[in-house]
Amino acid sequence: MADNSTTSSDQKHPYITTVFIIFVVAVLCALGWWQVQRGQHKSERLAQIELRQQASDIGLQSLLNLDDKRDVPFSVEARPLSEKLFLLDNRTEAGKVGYHVLLPVRTAQGLLMVNLGWVQGGQYRDQVPEITIPPERTYFIGTSSVPSVNPMVTETATLQDKWPIVLQSIDLPFMSKFLDERLLPVIMQLDPQHHLGFSRNWKPVVMSPQKHYAYAMQWFGLAIACMVIYLVAIRKRKVKKDV
Repeated sequence: MADNSTTSSDQKHPYITTVFIIFVVAVLCALGWWQVQRGQHKSERLAQIELRQQASDIGLQSLLNLDDKRDVPFSVEARPLSEKLFLLDNRTEAGKVGYHVLLPVRTAQGLLMVNLGWVQGGQYRDQVPEITIPPERTYFIGTSSVPSVNPMVTETATLQDKWPIVLQSIDLPFMSKFLDERLLPVIMQLDPQHHLGFSRNWKPVVMSPQKHYAYAMQWFGLAIACMVIYLVAIRKRKVKKDV
């Protein structure tokens, strides 16, 4: 009786395993499709950047009137608030760790934040670089950026900190509290050829579309491999049962 029970059990289809495999394959395919969509989005973004870079720069007011304010060359004359610098922490360049220097400037439209570029950090974490910015009115030219807050980043700066303020992310409403004035909703990434500022190697798109497509192929490949292994195992089980 025990042998018959075992044989009957072996002949049953592995439904639980089948459901699990279907779930895994569905997840892998979803991840692959997500990477495809990311690649398409990056391709569209790069095409938009190239198109906008070919156009002449516009004024700040014209920029603020646009629906999509990203990647637009623009210029503005403004007075730097030289004594109120922000340092964006954990920025790397050529394998070295440092900061992005963020300078608020007063324009006719309000306070605009200008990213002056990268500076190397000190040997110790409590040593911030000494930065001097001329306070005279300056003609700034660069490209617009619209920052988004990363919910995974925990901010360490407090309103009691001394200038320059070290930040973990660019959060314009939070930065406005230090200035007692609302910041405009865009940032200027200063043109690399501008006489003011520091090392500037801007990359509006960090990961290329090709890399996203490569990741998609890996996910789809895993899904196919998973299905092949499952089908081979089912076939072997059937052959063993028929013997």
